[in-house]
Parts: sequence; C-alpha cells; structure tokens
Amino acid sequence: MVSREFQRIVRLPLFPLHTVLFPTATLPIHVFEPRYKEMIGRCLEHDELFGVVLILEGEEVGGPNVPRRIGTEAAIIASHRYPDGRYDIVVEGRRRFSIQSLDRVRSYLRADVDWLDEPMGTDTDALGEAVAKLLEGILEALESRGHAVVDETWNEMDPRALSYRVASTLPGASEIRQELLEIPDVASRLRREAQLLMSIHRVGAEAGAA
Repeated sequence: MVSREFQRIVRLPLFPLHTVLFPTATLPIHVFEPRYKEMIGRCLEHDELFGVVLILEGEEVGGPNVPRRIGTEAAIIASHRYPDGRYDIVVEGRRRFSIQSLDRVRSYLRADVDWLDEPMGTDTDALGEAVAKLLEGILEALESRGHAVVDETWNEMDPRALSYRVASTLPGASEIRQELLEIPDVASRLRREAQLLMSIHRVGAEAGAA
C-alpha cells in the first residue's frame, strides 16, 4: 500500500474562507454552520486533515461557493467543542495543493487534490537575506513608533520558512496573499515579497516625512 505521504492525488474536505492559510502559519476558526460542524467533527474523530481555500465566488456562510484552485492542507492543533456543537479550532498550515476536481455529494465540499512541490529556485540565500533586512528595517520603524514587536524568530528561518512567515504577516488584500501562495518556488516568492516590503517602507517613509 502506498503511504499517505507519497500519494499524489488524495480526497480532502475543504473549508472555503475569505482568508488565506500558508504552510507553517496558524489560523483560528470559529465553526458554527452545520455542514462545517459535521466536517470538523469527522476530522477530529478520525484524525484527518482538511484544506483551507480562498473563496473565488460566493460567501463563507450559506449557499455554495467556488474556491480558488490552490489551497493549503490544515491540521487541527487545538479545539474546543461547545454544548451546541459549535467549535473553536486552531489549525496549522501544512502542504500546498492544487484542486483537480470537486465533489459536492456531501453537505460540505470535498476535492481531489494534487500536492505541489516546493522548489527553491535560484539565489534563495541572497534573496532571503535581502527580505530579512527589509523586514528588519520595517520592524525597527514600528518599534520607534511605539509598536512592540514580540516575534523575532523570522531572523533564524531558512528561506522557505521565511517566505511563508513574511507572506502570512504582510498586510494587504486576500488577492495579494493568494498570489504569494500560488507562486511556484521560494526564490520567486521572496522576490515578490521584497517588492511588497519596499513599497511598505516607501509609504512609511513618505508618511513620516509628511
């Protein structure tokens, strides 16, 4: 039998949201709809994972929705069930996937997904250093304005982990975050993040000079 780790196509329950989950990042979710209470209950009972996907069309609550094609596998790392069946859960992002087909037979959405590779690309070390320096400058500016920066573990990360940490903390619209998630290799993601960080730094400098 082929182990789950080496399977390429698997069927995964989906949780469509108006937010993006990145590998290694955490996300709190309040689960109150019957279809997702059923899904999360099943995942907890069978120790299964599910996928978080950004909604392309539709809403989080109510009727059907259409997800974006690229999402992230989510593992439940903390959960609390209320007497009425609602859940508060915290998930951690694992692998990225690409949806190959959708299954709407159950009350919640499922999909056949293919796991995406994580190639490094070229010049990742240099790009990682550049992004770390840009981020350091922005954090110093925030601290100088009285904003406490608690988490500085970013400066000890490898390029891949750094690319996802920056992606998960950058301000911006969900479309930008989805763009970062869909970038196929680490070097290209870091390069795009450097552009975004330089824009943030420039806007901050202009605001400070005003």
